[in-house]
Amino acid sequence: MEQIFHALQGIIVRALPTFFLVILLHWFLKKVLFQPLDRVLEERRQRTEGVLQSCQAAMERARARIREYEDSLRQAQAEIFGQQEAERRRWATGQAALLAEARQRARQRVESARAEIQAEADRTRQSLQQEAARLAETMAESVLSGRAS
Repeated sequence: MEQIFHALQGIIVRALPTFFLVILLHWFLKKVLFQPLDRVLEERRQRTEGVLQSCQAAMERARARIREYEDSLRQAQAEIFGQQEAERRRWATGQAALLAEARQRARQRVESARAEIQAEADRTRQSLQQEAARLAETMAESVLSGRAS
């Protein structure tokens, strides 16, 4: 058993410089490579997050501007629709006034035509009565003169 301990002691003594070299290499790489690399990666992460945050802020500003644009567009459309509705009402009122005026002129013409027809009918009736009276007189004269003969 002693030989095993002696062999192990020889292996441990020969492994100690390698162990210390690995520890020294680990410490050296940590200080020289990994810590600067970690700093660079952290700085990169912070810059990336900063850019992402500024992009998100820019997107929010763009969304706000889009909402403002859409609101102004809706207001402009509502104003245009209001103007169109007012113009349509004004046009309809004008058309109604023109239609009422045309109806009034038509009524006046109809009344005028009725009055003329009534006057013509009265003149014709009077003329027919006069003609009937003249014919009756002529017939009466004719009948009376025929009897007298």
